[in-house]
Amino acid sequence: MNQSSPLRPPDRQRVDEQIAASITDAILDGAFPPGSALPPERELAEQLGVNRTSLRQGLARLQEMGLIEARHGSGNVVADPHGLTHPAVVEALVRKLGPEFLVELFEIRAALGPLIGRSAARRGAPEDAEALRAALAAVRDADSAEARQAADLAYFRVLIQHSGNRALVLLYRWVEHAFGGREHELTPAYDDAAPVVAGLSAITDAVLAGDEAGAAAAVEAYLHASAQRMLVSYKKIGATRRAESPDAPR
Repeated sequence: MNQSSPLRPPDRQRVDEQIAASITDAILDGAFPPGSALPPERELAEQLGVNRTSLRQGLARLQEMGLIEARHGSGNVVADPHGLTHPAVVEALVRKLGPEFLVELFEIRAALGPLIGRSAARRGAPEDAEALRAALAAVRDADSAEARQAADLAYFRVLIQHSGNRALVLLYRWVEHAFGGREHELTPAYDDAAPVVAGLSAITDAVLAGDEAGAAAAVEAYLHASAQRMLVSYKKIGATRRAESPDAPR
């Protein structure tokens, strides 16, 4: 690999995803500014140490994300990543910008909290109550941090569906996707089941009682507390990785 190249060779596992991540990081680092064309495929493949087939699969991922556009006569032209909302682009921004950007995502998530609680308490249909109780039971029965994290996400899907607000469903889906690549960094926030179960139980009780103010406060409190736990987890794992690999992004 060319020593001056901004690209890093991918792992041999999930090569196309690694290729897309490597080129995305190079774009976010400014190596390929918006409006510029990526190097020709042969040159990219050589820099990355991959074959042309794998490279094209990685480029296809970038095109799906909207991060590059194939233009006749110009090759693959780079878009402005900060103008894109594809979940994979947001994930890349979290990876590159670190805790500060993650905090900004948490702020959006928290801002939706009171609306989620009020809407669910006000509009929830009686027939939806059992689904919410079942989602809470799944969190309570989870036997690992990974399972608890997945059950927590599933609980909020049910809660937001309970709200009857279709626009809110779409908005929160984007926020949820924004955390899509952060499972390993954020999962230790779910090691302790007690605050997770207690927080979601308080939300469930208020929603099923039709207590709009109480539900709004319970969701807001839970999202704030869980964000703090996740941020601690993210920083701790990041520090460990930097200690193991001094060249790892900060």
